[in-house]
Amino acid sequence: MTSTAPSAVDRRGLWALTATHAANDFYTGAVAALLPFFVLHAGYSYAAVAGITLAATALSSIAQPVFGHLGDRFGPRWMSLAGLLTAGAGVALSGPLSGSYAAVWIVMALSGVGVAAYHPAATMEAREAGGGTSGAMSLFSVGGNVGVALAPSAVLLVVNRFGLDGTGLLILPAIVLALAHIAVSGRRVFTRSVTAAPAPVTAGPAHVPDDWRAFGRLTLVLAMWSVAYVGTSTFVSLYSIERFGVSPGSASIALTVFPAAGALGTLAGGRLADRFGRLRTVRGGYLLAAVSMGAIVLAPAPSVVVVATAVLGLGLFVPFAAQITLSHSYLPNRIGVASGVTLGLTLSLGGVVSPLLGRVADRTGVRFVFVVLAALIALGFALSFGLRERRAESARSAAGDTTGTEAETKEVRT
Repeated sequence: MTSTAPSAVDRRGLWALTATHAANDFYTGAVAALLPFFVLHAGYSYAAVAGITLAATALSSIAQPVFGHLGDRFGPRWMSLAGLLTAGAGVALSGPLSGSYAAVWIVMALSGVGVAAYHPAATMEAREAGGGTSGAMSLFSVGGNVGVALAPSAVLLVVNRFGLDGTGLLILPAIVLALAHIAVSGRRVFTRSVTAAPAPVTAGPAHVPDDWRAFGRLTLVLAMWSVAYVGTSTFVSLYSIERFGVSPGSASIALTVFPAAGALGTLAGGRLADRFGRLRTVRGGYLLAAVSMGAIVLAPAPSVVVVATAVLGLGLFVPFAAQITLSHSYLPNRIGVASGVTLGLTLSLGGVVSPLLGRVADRTGVRFVFVVLAALIALGFALSFGLRERRAESARSAAGDTTGTEAETKEVRT
């Protein structure tokens, strides 16, 4: 496989993938939105609902890089649709099974596996359709923000009307958007992605080597991002309920504005990264997120929590597309693995840590959870200064020029 993305832009295909991304990440948002109802209607503790977040992400942390490797090796486009439908089925079954915590844990784990299967395959398709730019990747990424933002309202509407048993209706977005994607892509859904490599990459004039050390540094930064993102999604509604005594409906406002502002941050971040550089964009986003997380801790009223959460969503998602394209530049021969690890960490590691945060909440209150999250995102900001931009010094060599000049890469300090 070559290290460069296709230059042609398939706008229709990119928009279709963006829509499926909205449907897929809708189920991530639905898990977080259902947590207060499991506490209020099923009697789950904070640690128990944090365990549900773990269920939705634990297997993803293992499965997502595996699905990424399969994407690199075989490029099955259909894997994104299979993952989307599996994610929807798991969430749909959670309400009717809420009388059994073990059953809910299992179906949420199933949903997490579906999310894991979707992301690497769909990201490879989006990179192919969008030409590999941060701007195109931000459009695809914003679909996920939109889906997460819509989930709280949909969950509130369904549960208030039908109770937890009504979650079966939540599978509809997966079915509708899967059919829409098939209608746009046709038989191409069942073909290979052109970014897949049928055989191991060998060194040669067109070869740009993978930089695993740089990728490891990026992964460490993303670990801080992941815990902050999942921790906020899990606890921000519970924080407003516990500290200010608001209703679940009012508390869900913060959970809605968080990804909605994140959508704006993702779009803005893609443009900022293409214009001013990825590293400046990443660092600026982390700094804004750290400040806004502190504002949530110090908020004197629930309205301030909503505003601070919106700013937090903006700050956390400004770096999102830049981090994805950075991962692709560090591992240009393993786009699927890079996508799987990068996108997997946005849910998986944070989900693994969530039960620990739940114990903190049970013992000291939800407010202290946000003190911990503020410290972690500040650490992520500090660690981002260890990242380096990676550019191909010779575009014609990286593209496979036959002159015999080797492709070189350069680490640029910014």
